[in-house]
Amino acid sequence: MAAVTAPKIWFGPPAAPRRRRRRWVAGVVAFWAAVLAGLSWWSVRGDPATVPEQRDVGQAMPALRRASGTLLAAAGSAASGSGGLGNVGSGSATPDSAAPNGTMSGGATPHSAVPNGASALGAASNGAAAGSERWVVRLGELRSETCQLTPIRAGVNTFREVFLYVPQGRALDAFDQVAAALPREYRAGVVSARVGTKLSLFADAGDFIAIEARARMDDQVLTLSARTGCRPGSPDPGSDPAAGAPPATLAGTVAALGGRADAEVSTLAVACPGGGTAATYQAIAGPSGDGPRGLPDGTTPVWSGADGWAYRQGPESVVVAAGGENLLVSVTRPCGQ
Repeated sequence: MAAVTAPKIWFGPPAAPRRRRRRWVAGVVAFWAAVLAGLSWWSVRGDPATVPEQRDVGQAMPALRRASGTLLAAAGSAASGSGGLGNVGSGSATPDSAAPNGTMSGGATPHSAVPNGASALGAASNGAAAGSERWVVRLGELRSETCQLTPIRAGVNTFREVFLYVPQGRALDAFDQVAAALPREYRAGVVSARVGTKLSLFADAGDFIAIEARARMDDQVLTLSARTGCRPGSPDPGSDPAAGAPPATLAGTVAALGGRADAEVSTLAVACPGGGTAATYQAIAGPSGDGPRGLPDGTTPVWSGADGWAYRQGPESVVVAAGGENLLVSVTRPCGQ
């Protein structure tokens, strides 16, 4: 029988095209990684932040200063009864969370649905506030407090407060008028809860700067604040804008309260949205004691209590704090003065 020869199987050398394919895939992956890295860099540099943590507190300071000036101007407008800031804009929008029946979660009721930003209750009393009744405003210091970005990462919340002094029972009117005086794009709103006994004011000043205030219906000293929210970084408050010479009202009030007319003056100032500056000037007067006293003839305090008193003297707001060993006199010159 003839021998049967098995067929020869030839595998040949390793295929070179496969190596070239792997190199091609690796090149595409590297190119795509470079594209993504470039897009990420451009996004960080050019895209607006989507959460406050994407901008550190130093980057938020210019926006906070602008919002503080706008807030003081709005509070000053409410205090003087002028009914709006004119060049800043006015009108608050109905809160997005308002339900169709006009109530909010937890029984809260929005007070910002009346045209031009005034609430139903506030609009009815605007005439009184714009008449003989004028309130008092004061600018606070720029301050920072620690907060938690994550359970293991600390941050900082920088804020500035504006204080509004009103007669008892006028807190809602004051919040309504401040909201109406803020720029329309802030979408300011006022909410009352628990049968109107608790009040909240809120607004979005942009760049994740929040304007907020909370009070009870019978509060007379209202604290409004502009806040950066919790952000990374270290606060660098910088300096306030130049504010000019102190008003004569400060020296006169300090002297009337037993202090020196040439007492050292400290100044807190913000830039007004329409140009110029508004400022609160402070100086130490004589020893604390029973008050109020040292008021101009015929002047009735807007607010008085164990911690001091507040009144208007022309366009200027005067606050006397009696909480320490000596009286602290603050005179605020508002925007437009």
